[in-house]
Amino acid sequence: MEQHPIPSFDTWTSFFLLVSSLGFFLSIILSLHKNSRMNNTPIILLILGFSFILVQYVFFWTKYDTIYPYSYFFDSSWYLAFGPLLYSYITKLYSKSFKIRWYHFVPALLSFMINAYYLIKSSGFQNLEEYRGDVLFYFFWSLRSPWLAALSLIVYLITIKDFISFYKDDKNSQYQAIRKKWAGLLINLFLIFTISYISYYVLVKFSFFNPVWDYAISFSMSFSIYAIGYMAYREPSIFNGELLSNVFLKEAGNGKLTETTKNEFYNRLLSYIRKNKPYLDNNLRLVQLADNIGFSTHILSKLINEKAKKNFNQFINEYRLEEAKKLLVEDASTSIKTIYFDVGFNNKATFNNAFKNKFNCTPSEYKKRNLQAQDK
Repeated sequence: MEQHPIPSFDTWTSFFLLVSSLGFFLSIILSLHKNSRMNNTPIILLILGFSFILVQYVFFWTKYDTIYPYSYFFDSSWYLAFGPLLYSYITKLYSKSFKIRWYHFVPALLSFMINAYYLIKSSGFQNLEEYRGDVLFYFFWSLRSPWLAALSLIVYLITIKDFISFYKDDKNSQYQAIRKKWAGLLINLFLIFTISYISYYVLVKFSFFNPVWDYAISFSMSFSIYAIGYMAYREPSIFNGELLSNVFLKEAGNGKLTETTKNEFYNRLLSYIRKNKPYLDNNLRLVQLADNIGFSTHILSKLINEKAKKNFNQFINEYRLEEAKKLLVEDASTSIKTIYFDVGFNNKATFNNAFKNKFNCTPSEYKKRNLQAQDK
């Protein structure tokens, strides 16, 4: 009977497993809010790819892959996806209208599908020799080539730098300065990762190669995860939609919105409020609403002031009062305390004063008046 090596963890494999856990956690955090998820999907997938590859490497180094042959997380496929994902994110960061074509992701998608096919068919890549005669096997083996992935990484590194060269950042703009710093960090991380990846497959051909150098690729991915996490902490505007909103608003008119743009953004705000009723949240804040819609707090406050002729609290309370008015009529058995809390008010006195100012009567009087009208 074939004897498998006894699986075991050491300091480094434990460290890489911890980093991969951090990567999964960071990708979940960036996916929690709809606007953040929409803007950061390529970065989220990049972090997930690094995390899955780290787990796969840990399984390989610790020999757990011999016990769990299906523990394959498609490292060769992810390598083909990293370039298009970063390119997609950078172009979105610099141009709202520019969208990369679907065919950029074809090699990665084909690799995922063919790898999955042979993973299942060969019981975890344990008897691949049996399938070398298949026509599909040629594509499977070609797509797993590290040199194809290396070529993809180099091509997209050059393409991204070429794309950015067409855009000149205004150094007087806070948000464009953040964008430049963030894009520069991503490109440098991608360059380090590319060098680590290629150097491994070059050096492995020499007799002086040390297998420990295999960790270089994992170190570059680990560093990238930590660096992205650090930027998420230091510059949250990068991930919460504020950066994109401000960069594009500043580019479209030197920071001044046209009346058409104001109307478009204000209608988007009203549509979001009608559909999602954020005013029912008792702890709703300007920054929270801005984050959910994808505006900066400054732009959202300015829109409300100019279009609604109210400040943020007055604007939100208008919706709360209309909701309370409806509930007082529709559900006479519900107490006023329950109603004012359910519509977003935290204080009875504030609710009573706001209601009286808008409807010229207290909530109790309004409720009593409608009950009498229904009895007649």
